[in-house]
Amino acid sequence: MNIVSAARRGLAILIPVAAFLALGSRVPHFLDLSNLLNVVRQSSITGICAVGMTFVIVIKGIDLSLAGLLAFCPMISGVLMLAGVDPPASMAAGMLAGIAMGLFNGLMVSRLTVPAFITTLVVGQISQGLALTINGGSSIGAFPDSFVFIGNGAIGGIPLSDLLLLAFLALGFFIERLTPLGNHIYALGGNETVLRQEGLSAARLQFFVFGFSGFCAAVSGLLLSAQLDTVQPTQGDAYQLDAIAACIIGGVDLAGGRGSVPMAVIGALIIGCLRNVLDLLGIHPFMQNVFIGSIIIVIVYLSGVIRRHGELATRGTL
Repeated sequence: MNIVSAARRGLAILIPVAAFLALGSRVPHFLDLSNLLNVVRQSSITGICAVGMTFVIVIKGIDLSLAGLLAFCPMISGVLMLAGVDPPASMAAGMLAGIAMGLFNGLMVSRLTVPAFITTLVVGQISQGLALTINGGSSIGAFPDSFVFIGNGAIGGIPLSDLLLLAFLALGFFIERLTPLGNHIYALGGNETVLRQEGLSAARLQFFVFGFSGFCAAVSGLLLSAQLDTVQPTQGDAYQLDAIAACIIGGVDLAGGRGSVPMAVIGALIIGCLRNVLDLLGIHPFMQNVFIGSIIIVIVYLSGVIRRHGELATRGTL
C-alpha cells in the first residue's frame, strides 16, 4: 500500500472517530488524567486480543472463538488456583488451553479447509460451554493476591496491565516487521499464489496465526480475571466485537494482506475511549454496541469508497 492510499485510508478511519471524540472531549471528566489512565487499563484486554486478531484478518480469516476462550482459559486457571495449585502453573495451564484451541482452529482451517468463520464460531461455542460446565455455570473468585496483583498492581508507577499490553505490542511488531514469518503472513493474505510458488506452506502459516490468536485470547482472559478477581463464564462476550472493531478502526483490511499491529492497538485505545465516553454519558452497555457497530459500518464504507477512488485514479480514469 503506497503512501497516498495509506493516507486516504487513514482519513476514512480518522474522520468518524475524530468527530466522535471531539464531542466526547466536551463530556465532563473525560480528559481527567485518572480517567484516561483507566481507559488504557481497560483497553489492555481488547488490545492484546487485537494483536492476535490482526494476523488472522491479514490472512483473510476471522477468529470468533475469542469470547469463549476469554472465559474458558481463566476458568481452568481459576479452578486450579482454588484447588491449591500455584498461580504460575495454573496460568500456564490456562494459556496452554488457549494455544490448543487456537491450534485446533488452525488445523480445521488449514488441513480440513473448513471456513474460519464456521470453525472459530464452533470452537467459541465449545469453549463457552466448557466454561459454563466446569463450575456449573457459576462464577468463581477470591484468587491469590499474587494473581490479582497482575491485573491491579503496578511496577514503577506503571500498571502491569499497561506493561503487558506494551509487551504484546512489541511482540506483534517484532513478528510483523522484523521476521521472515511476518513477511510470509502478509504474503499469504496478499497473494497466496506467489507464496506457494516460493515453496512456502500456507497451512503452517495458518496453523501458527490461529495458535497465536488463541494464546493472545488466553492471556487477555487471565488479565481480565485478575483485574476483576473473578471468572464469569460469559465474561468474554463484550470483547470479541471490540477486538474486531479495534482492527478495523486501526486500518486492518478485511480483504486481507494489509494492516499493522500498532494501528490495531491504537484502534483498541480508540474503542476504549468511545466506550468510556458512552459510559460517562450514561448510555446502556447494550446500546453501546449499537454505536460501536455503526462506527464500524461507516469506517468500512468510507474505506471502500476511498479505495475504489484511489484505484480509479491510479488507472487514470479520473
